Amino acid sequence: MGSERKIGSTSGEGGSGGSRRGAWLRWLLLLAWMALIFQLSATPDLKTVPLAQRFHLLPAAIGVELTNLIELVLRKAAHMAAFGMLAWLWHRALGATFPAWARGRLAAIALGLTVIYAASDEWHQTFVPSRQGSLRDVAIDTAGALVALALIWLRTRRRPAS
Repeated sequence: MGSERKIGSTSGEGGSGGSRRGAWLRWLLLLAWMALIFQLSATPDLKTVPLAQRFHLLPAAIGVELTNLIELVLRKAAHMAAFGMLAWLWHRALGATFPAWARGRLAAIALGLTVIYAASDEWHQTFVPSRQGSLRDVAIDTAGALVALALIWLRTRRRPAS
């Protein structure tokens, strides 16, 4: 079946396939991304709107309601993007380390590990002043991971013979 195709150097994943150096680099990038997520989660009162205003991406004078709405949208989009990237990095690192794994197994494990990290990240936020953990954010993180893994599947699926 197409969904059980093995991952290897011809899977469209690029890079160095199963080489040791390529695998180490992928694991290093994964760990660096996880550390970045951890650091951002440890930042009390992290706000995106003032940063966007500093770089003139938003007007300096906007109402409180609009500011709160923009903040919410930017935060949730950031959650989806950050954990979509995490799922992609898990997929790359695991694929380089275990090139014989079937696509479905690789995606399921990448998704599971991403969801576990998302849950632990939300739990971590319960210890940070002015932050709180949220199951809704775990769901949003999971959605981002699913989108990323779906894009990988679309990119690597077997194309019909012409």
